[in-house]
Amino acid sequence: MAVAQEAASQGANVLIGSSNAERIQKAMGSIAGEVEGHAVDVSDERAVESFFGKIGSFDHLIYTAGDSLHLQDLASTDLSQARRAFELRYWSALAVAKYGSPHIRKGGSIVLTTGIAGQRPQKGWVVAASVCGSIEALTRALAIELAPIRVNAVSPGVVRTNLWQSMSAAEREHLFESVGQESACGPGRRTS
Repeated sequence: MAVAQEAASQGANVLIGSSNAERIQKAMGSIAGEVEGHAVDVSDERAVESFFGKIGSFDHLIYTAGDSLHLQDLASTDLSQARRAFELRYWSALAVAKYGSPHIRKGGSIVLTTGIAGQRPQKGWVVAASVCGSIEALTRALAIELAPIRVNAVSPGVVRTNLWQSMSAAEREHLFESVGQESACGPGRRTS
């Protein structure tokens, strides 16, 4: 929602696509300016193709879809849950790029979102690191394939979103606090 709000504040006409109609309505209600919303299941390739066929040409495509993050050691990893993570974060991003890119006007761009897990994994991050690494590789390949459309990936860091909802409230707050402390002091430094 923050991406759409910022784009609208810069004068953009914003179109939001989400599988969650309630989130679409909430986002549309919080954005000043020209905004349109459509429900689309990005895990359904035909739905993605149809969505882009209906909306026409546009300038920039930003893919921020994500789900709850499930951090587990390898032995506890639920492979069906891991497949769902790849379905939403990788395969859906690929479908959005495939069907959205032909509608991007000259000078336009695609931005995918990822995380640091692919570059700096920690214990229990096997799936998260794999997804992030695949998005980084996808971004590089799309930049070559779709040139002159600019394709970039943004790793926004730890942001208060539904990504962390599988953690307890106490775990989330501890994560946010520790990341905030590290960011404020620089990597590896602590305040006294």
